[in-house]
Amino acid sequence: MNNSTSSHSHPDTLRVTLVQNSIQWHNVQHNLDTISEMLRDAAPEELIVLPENFATGFIVDNQLSDHAATILAWMRELAATRQAAVTGTMAVHEPTGWYNRLFFISPDGTEHTYDKRHLFPTSPEPELFRKGERQTVIPLHGWNICPQICYDLRFPVWSRNAVTNGQFRYDILLYVANWPAARADIWSTLLRARAIENQCYVLGCNCVGTDPQKREYQGDTQVIAPNGAVQAIAMSGTPQLLQGTLSRTRLDAWRTRFPVSEDWD
Repeated sequence: MNNSTSSHSHPDTLRVTLVQNSIQWHNVQHNLDTISEMLRDAAPEELIVLPENFATGFIVDNQLSDHAATILAWMRELAATRQAAVTGTMAVHEPTGWYNRLFFISPDGTEHTYDKRHLFPTSPEPELFRKGERQTVIPLHGWNICPQICYDLRFPVWSRNAVTNGQFRYDILLYVANWPAARADIWSTLLRARAIENQCYVLGCNCVGTDPQKREYQGDTQVIAPNGAVQAIAMSGTPQLLQGTLSRTRLDAWRTRFPVSEDWD
């Protein structure tokens, strides 16, 4: 981590950094150190997005409660040091069971959470985790962000935007994922679809590498503009930072010029 800070002096824009890292399962310290090193010389941003289970891989075990404290402390330090919000997921145990929980930590220490709603049916996930019950919309520098997790991407009703008294419910739809390379085309197609149908920016942050079950991940982390255009995309299969700037002027202009929200069902 570096000690530079960024002040948000341009409310019209939001600078984002999406971290496309290779996750070593069970190796928390290695994963945290790797991400810290990737970010060390990065340009300042207001939002840092990390993949699903960025520090652990898909594991549920009795040691995870210790890991969770370590990971959360690291996220809080990163947010404070870089003066940027930090978001990513980990497995968290509650009295009701395990949840795949996204944490969104602001530089001032404010924390929001979202529990993954849709659990992938052809994996052990539905046996390991409980379903989340509520959506979350998080404010950041005048932008509203709706976080979702991986398989949630396939369910447009769950992510549906809305307009109340001329105000859109959210401006950014954010997906953190461990999305396998075998379904990479679906990932890219649905990210664009979610941007188009909800008239919002979409951030899709995925991992790279191979997991212990020999599933491959090629990343394809990307920033999608409100008209569905790919504004930025990471190289397939390579750990890297993807940085981009979101424009409130561009978002508002598109919503005004093409007011499909007035006809939403």
